[in-house]
Amino acid sequence: MLAMQYSVRLPEEFDLDKVYERVATRGPMFKGHPGLKHKFYLYDHEEHIYAPMYIWENSASAREFLMNQLFSDVVQDFGRPRVRSWQILEFDYGPSALEGSCMIAEMDKVCDQNKLIDVRSREKDLHNQMIKEEGLFANMVLLDPDRWEIARCSLWSKKDHGYAAKADCVFDYEVIPEKTLVSGAA
Repeated sequence: MLAMQYSVRLPEEFDLDKVYERVATRGPMFKGHPGLKHKFYLYDHEEHIYAPMYIWENSASAREFLMNQLFSDVVQDFGRPRVRSWQILEFDYGPSALEGSCMIAEMDKVCDQNKLIDVRSREKDLHNQMIKEEGLFANMVLLDPDRWEIARCSLWSKKDHGYAAKADCVFDYEVIPEKTLVSGAA
């Protein structure tokens, strides 16, 4: 499996309702998309960044998405964003039946001195502990072998989940549900 994310810093004058409207109208276009396991519509309020994350069955499916009209629409609307991708080391759903409403993404460097097998073992142990946390919808551990970074992404069913991030680099996102109604829309 492969995780992929692009980030678009929105202009200050860009109305947040447009982001919700975009998710509501474009979300259904991804239903049944070949190779797409999950798509999380993420928004960082502090930085005003729209940053959807995709979970793909394989790299061929991710590549095909980048070449098709759905991604061309993103390029047309926002310009061509840089797209990050990670190998998925772990991905599991937690005990919460409620979809995630927020995601915490932590990133840490993988030091040259650390053996990768030891890093994976430690991350697997942390992941197995995390997936038992009350309020957790899903958790994933990602490896970027270009930057040698580990990313831990946890999706929580509510904002006050009680988890305290431990990494130096932390992103805090709202998860926008596909069926969000825009103010004034029916």
